[in-house]
Order: sequence, then structure tokens, then C-alpha cells
Amino acid sequence: MSENTVKTGRKRGQRKNNLDIPQRLLDRLTPSVSETPRLAPQNVGNPPQEVFTLDKLFNRYYAARQAAGAAERTLEDYSKHMTWLRRFLASEYSGLDNFVPNRDVIRSWISHMLTIQKLKTSTINIRLRTVRAMFNWGINEGLIKDYPFENVTLLKVPEEEFQVITKAQERKMLECCDLTTLTGLRDALIMSFLLDTGVRIGECMRVSVGELDLQNRSVTIRAESAKTRKARTVYFGKRTQEMLAIYLSWHEKNGQSPNLFLNEFGEPLEKDWATKRISYIGKRAKITGVRVSPHTFRHTFATRYITATGDPFSLRRLLGHSSMEMVNRYVNQDVGDVREQYEKFMKGGFQQW
Repeated sequence: MSENTVKTGRKRGQRKNNLDIPQRLLDRLTPSVSETPRLAPQNVGNPPQEVFTLDKLFNRYYAARQAAGAAERTLEDYSKHMTWLRRFLASEYSGLDNFVPNRDVIRSWISHMLTIQKLKTSTINIRLRTVRAMFNWGINEGLIKDYPFENVTLLKVPEEEFQVITKAQERKMLECCDLTTLTGLRDALIMSFLLDTGVRIGECMRVSVGELDLQNRSVTIRAESAKTRKARTVYFGKRTQEMLAIYLSWHEKNGQSPNLFLNEFGEPLEKDWATKRISYIGKRAKITGVRVSPHTFRHTFATRYITATGDPFSLRRLLGHSSMEMVNRYVNQDVGDVREQYEKFMKGGFQQW
């Protein structure tokens, strides 16, 4: 083999079939050939793009929201609602490896919650909002390209009347509490505190003794304890004040935590435990026709307040709502209340014929 032959071979090896074709020849090619997509050259020096599974996307989102100072309650909701989506995907799509839901999957999940789990539309919407917020964040961060909630709308929630605790039912539940024992006094105090203040159960369990003003019958809900991350002041009545005075004397001697509501060992109570405890007292009192829960107590407070004062604006501040949308639902009183107010209007607003 000659020297020229060897050099020519080396040059051909370096060129790798890359041809310099004049443009005039390319213009003569048929459309089917010219429009054939070419394979993009591989960048050997750049690492492959990260493949985002649902778990990876959620972990990144959770860390970002945590770094942004999201409330503990909000972070708990993220994890809880994502768990429900994971369970659905695990049962219907055999796991989550290298899988991010698309629009059809989200719609299938909605159908599953409606027909199989038979959840309320309001509950479904809460879960959808949480998951949707994560995908919105993923799109804005450039981590995913396809938006699973495109053309997927929240369900329409029918306007339902709020369930409330009557005064008679309230007395029955308080009578079930033995005020001569710590647990009985504390349970009665929790229910009275919720009915007087309208606070959420999570906010209630995070109140500390130092945030109480017993003399002025008020308590400060810290920003980090509030769902909306805004501090506010709420108030309570004399019954709650009297029970607090007795309970605080025990707390001062036995409390192992600054939290107001403690168990028999002086340790903070969990909101889930308190919720179950209130439900248990409702069963003991044989309360029927209404769901006995901390949130029903909150509805009860709001309904009583708006009936007594007619002032939705101060109610919004007391409840800690960021807008008037939810408060306006309390303003829509039942027919009996509306008729009663109308009769007062007719008697005082017009001259008699």
C-alpha cells in the first residue's frame, strides 16, 4: 500500500460522511426528502437532561415552598393531597417510575374521586388546587413542558347551607364533660374556646399561654400559626374566661410546653386528636343531624356572629379570611332569618297607611 493511499484513508475517516452539497442541488430535491428531519448531533460534553418523575417534581416543589416560608399547615396539605394522587396512580397505572400525569390521567383521577371514592366536590377541588399549583410551578421553572391541567376546570360546588350547633346541643356536649377532672375541664374549654373565637383547630392547638390576655378576654393568633400567614386578634366570652383561669393554674404547675392545650402529661395536643375527641363527645351527647367537628364549630361561630351583628367585614378579620368570598356565604341567611329582618324593616322603614 502506497503512502498516498494511507493518507487518503485517514482523511476519509475524519470526514465521517459529511458532504458539502451546493444549495442549488438541495433546491432540486423533492419535498419528501428535504423535509425529512435530521438527527440532532449529540453533545458528548453535556450531561443528559434530567427526567422528572412525579416524586422528583414534588420534592423540588416542596423544598421551594418550604424555602419561601410556607406555613406548616400548608406543607402538610401538600404532602397529604399528593399522597392521594400517588395512591391513585399506583393502583391504576402500576407505579410512578418515569411518569408524570397528563391531562387524561388528571381527568381519570377526578372521575375516580367522584364515582369510586364519592368525595364532595369541595374536597376534590382542594386536592386539585394543590396538585395544579405544583404543575404551574414546574412549568414556570422550566422543569416540565406539558401542562396536565390544560382545559381541566375545577368542579362546580353547589351552594349548601352550613351545619351549625344549636344552643341545646352545645349544652348537652358541655354536660358530658366532668369539670372536676383535668380532661373534662380541658375538653369543655376547647369546645367553648372554638365556639367563642371561630379559630381553626390547627390555630387553636398552636396557641401559647403567652398569647392570652385573660383580663381583656383576647388571644393573638400568630402569623406563623395562621393559615393565611397574617396575625390577628380574636376574643372569647366570660364562660371561657372562667374555665381558663382554673385550667391555667394547673398548666402553670404541670405544663411541659408553652402551648395552651396539653394532655395529662403536660405535652401539646395534636389537632387530629382534638378533632377525634370532639367527635367522641358529640356521640356521647347523642347529637344527631349535624356533624360534630371543629369546623362545624367555626361555622356555628360565624353564623351566630353575622346573625347578631350583621357585620361581615369584622367577621372576615376574626375568621382570618383573605377575601370576602367565603364570608359572603354566611351573609346568605336562611329564609326564616331573612323574613324576620324584613319584618323589622317594614315596621321601622315606612309610615303606616
